[in-house]
Amino acid sequence: MLRLIAHRDFPFYTPKGAIPVGGALRDLLLGKRPLDLDFAAWDPEKAAEEAKARYGGTLFPLDPERGHYRLVAGALTLDFTPLEGSPEEDLLRRDYRVNALLWLKGRVFGLPGAKEDLGKRLLVPVREENLYADPLRSLRGVRLAATLGLGLPPETRRALARHARFLQENPSALPARERVREELAKLLLGKRAPFGLRLLERTGLLGVYLPELTHLVGLHQGGVHHLPAWEHTLSVLFHLLWLWPEAPLEARLAALYHDAGKPLTRRYDPEVGRYRFFGHAEVGAEMAKAALFWLRFPKEVVEKAAHLVRRHMDRPPEGTKALRRFYFKRRDLLPALPYLMAADRLAAKGVEAEAWPLLEAFREALKAPLPQEPLLSGEEVMALLGLRPGPLVGEALKALLEAQAEGSVASREEARRFLLYWRDGRTAQATPAPDHPG
Repeated sequence: MLRLIAHRDFPFYTPKGAIPVGGALRDLLLGKRPLDLDFAAWDPEKAAEEAKARYGGTLFPLDPERGHYRLVAGALTLDFTPLEGSPEEDLLRRDYRVNALLWLKGRVFGLPGAKEDLGKRLLVPVREENLYADPLRSLRGVRLAATLGLGLPPETRRALARHARFLQENPSALPARERVREELAKLLLGKRAPFGLRLLERTGLLGVYLPELTHLVGLHQGGVHHLPAWEHTLSVLFHLLWLWPEAPLEARLAALYHDAGKPLTRRYDPEVGRYRFFGHAEVGAEMAKAALFWLRFPKEVVEKAAHLVRRHMDRPPEGTKALRRFYFKRRDLLPALPYLMAADRLAAKGVEAEAWPLLEAFREALKAPLPQEPLLSGEEVMALLGLRPGPLVGEALKALLEAQAEGSVASREEARRFLLYWRDGRTAQATPAPDHPG
C-alpha cells in the first residue's frame, strides 16, 4: 500500500499519461535540484515526444523493444519507461525504497518505510531479489550512498555482499561495461569518492568491478608508508580532493591507480631490510590503461590518467629555470601532476612536509604562463639557419620553445641569437677532433 511521503510540487513539465518517479523525487525531498528525471508512462514514446516538443533536445530509443526512451535537453536528461501494472506494482520492482517514489497531483507517494529511510538518510532495497533484476543495482547503491551521504544498514551491506558474490560466480550476469563506467565515474566525481571506494571493498564489489585493485588490500609497504597500500590509495584520493576539489576524472583515476603496480613489483631488499617497489609506476600505468580501456573510458581520459601514474614518482628539481623546464616537458599533465605528487606525500609519513613546498614552488615557477608556441616560425628558422624542411627544423623549434619556457629567451631577437648559438653548438659536436701526432 502506498504511503503519503510529502506534499510537493514537481518543478518540471509532466507529459500527459506520464508519472514522475524515482531519483528526481528523492533529490527534491533531500533538498537537491535534479537534472535526471524518470517518468513511468502508459505510452513512453508518445510521452517522450511530447516532452521534446516542450524542451527541444535530442530524443533517442534506449531499448525500443522494452519501450525505454531518453530525451537529452541541455543539462536535463529525461528517461521514459513503461508503467507496468499499477503504480504500486511499478514501485515494488524498483531498487531502493528512497527511489521507489512517485508524484501525483502535488503529492509524493512511496512504499512503506520510504519516509523513514529519507528521514534517517538510509539506503534499503525494496526487496533483495530486485538487485538481481538489474545487476548494476548493487554498484548503484554504493554510488548513491557515497554521493548522497546515505548510510548502509547492516542488512543492506549483507545484501550487497551476497550480490557481489553472485556476480563473481556468474560473470555472464555482469552489466554492460559502459554502464559500469558511468556509475564508477559518478562515484569518483563525488565529494565522498574515498568513502564510496571503501564501501566497494567492504561489500566485495571492488573485486567484481576493479579486481586489479584488490591486491592492494592489506599489502604492507614500510619505509615512509605508515598505511597498507589500499588505505594509502584512499588517503591519496582524499588528499587530492582536499587540495583540489575540482580535480577532473583523469586526476582521480590516477590517484586510484597510482600504486596499482606495487603488488607485481614488490621485492624484499635485504640491504635496507624492507620491501621495495622498483618500476611500480610504469607497471601501474599499463595496468590503468588496460583496466580503464576495458571499462570503455574515453581514450583521452585513459591516456592522461596512465601518463599521470607513470610520472607520479618524478622528483621536481630545485631552481626556477630547472623547474619550469621540468613542468614544460610535462605540460599536458598540469596542474594534475603536482597535485597528485603533493597528495601522495600527504598520505605518507616523513615526506608529508614536502607537499606544501612542492605546490608553492609549482605556483611560483608558473606565475608566468608556459609558452604555447615558439617566437619564430618554421619558415623563419629555416631562413635563419639555412635549413631545408626536415627533422632538424623541428628540433630547432623544440629547443627554442624549451628555452622560452625556462625564461632564457623572451624576445624575437633573443630567439635568433639562441638559435645561432644552438646551431654552432650542434656543429661543434658533429665536427671530429683533429688528429694529434703521437
